[in-house]
Amino acid sequence: MGTHIHVSGLSYFCTDDKLRQAFTPFGTVVLAQVLRDEWGHSLGLGVVHMACSEDVERVFNEHQRFEVSGSHVDLWEPAAPEDPQDERRAADDLRNPQVSQSGKGDRELQKSRQAFQRLASLKQRLFQTLVPSSWMVKH
Repeated sequence: MGTHIHVSGLSYFCTDDKLRQAFTPFGTVVLAQVLRDEWGHSLGLGVVHMACSEDVERVFNEHQRFEVSGSHVDLWEPAAPEDPQDERRAADDLRNPQVSQSGKGDRELQKSRQAFQRLASLKQRLFQTLVPSSWMVKH
């Protein structure tokens, strides 16, 4: 069992902090993030990264009807990523921005772009997992 949990059915008013608080009783939460569109609106989806696989096991063993911010949610463990280091790097880049916004050099800007691309890739994989292809509109 891994250390990630995907969450669907979140209230559109759920925040990262509320998501974190819902999983704290089960162990140490490393990262709790509500996925948002380009305008900052919640997609009703979230990703939680627990400190160890035992914490994730505890979540799945102890929950019957899991609730976050008043909404009943569905939880599942994601399939193994193609490159597990990509998710870890993306999460680290989000949590530990080492360079201030002012005076960014080309190298730091490139790192930021790569972190954003890794996060966008993660978001796309999560979306593909959640939304059946039959729901997609073909143009």
